[in-house]
Amino acid sequence: MNFLFYLTLICFLIYWLESPQFLNTNLLIVRKNQAEALEEWLKRFNWNQRSQIGPETRLPIYKFYTGVVELLLSLSRKMGGHYQDSLLYLRQGLAQDRQFEKKLKEIINGTWFQMGAMMSLTWGFIFTSLALVEVEVSSFSLICIFLWQSIGLSSLPLLIKRYRRIFFGDIGVLWRILYVLNSLSKVPLSRSEVLTHAGVGELKTIQQKSLIPLVEKLKDTCQRTLKLGQSYEEDVKSLMEELRFQEKWHFELFEKRLAVIKLLLLAVFFLPSYLAFIFVLLNDLMTLM
Repeated sequence: MNFLFYLTLICFLIYWLESPQFLNTNLLIVRKNQAEALEEWLKRFNWNQRSQIGPETRLPIYKFYTGVVELLLSLSRKMGGHYQDSLLYLRQGLAQDRQFEKKLKEIINGTWFQMGAMMSLTWGFIFTSLALVEVEVSSFSLICIFLWQSIGLSSLPLLIKRYRRIFFGDIGVLWRILYVLNSLSKVPLSRSEVLTHAGVGELKTIQQKSLIPLVEKLKDTCQRTLKLGQSYEEDVKSLMEELRFQEKWHFELFEKRLAVIKLLLLAVFFLPSYLAFIFVLLNDLMTLM
């Protein structure tokens, strides 16, 4: 019964930590249902009926994609024009993003499963040993072991959130800027207004070293566009392909970093708990002898 109780507690803790309500609302949120809902909305959307969609219409919120769609609809209401190609391109990017997030989720869930299995095996060993040797081990020792493992388990979502922000936060900013620039490349707006809508000023907030060359290229493109008035469409599409490559590379780095985190958590919080129980058990046995 105790084993089932602890197993249920572990499953509840994992569900609570992974549920969307536990996370703050920001651009890095991963909500599969929202992504699916937005993709379905884009599939059903008929541009000829866009007049039926007013400013009060609430779209499914997913990362920066919703903001780009709302911007295109707003410009269409104010200035007219057709943006079907931009929405189609955005939907393709959304589909790729969902696949990317699915892979990340599989890696994270695999880490949760391994840590939960390690914790379950440890407590299964503890209860089995106590039943076989019939030795009274102090409740304080067992509580300390459980709390130590719980600290390791609760550290995982915090570390994952931190490294997601490190590896993918700046990439999200770049994607939003590039998608807006690509969508507004043929809109009858001045180049300065287009760059303002795209939020090009946020490029200075990007600090990740691996993205600096790409940021510098985008800055040069924007400066040439403002000075010479030339089209930036081809440059932006090339930068988007380069950013896709960078994103895949960051994914590999994140996967390796997560493997290191998992190893450290198992070595620091779970293996010592197993050894600590053996030490406590042998100490109590020696006391009885």
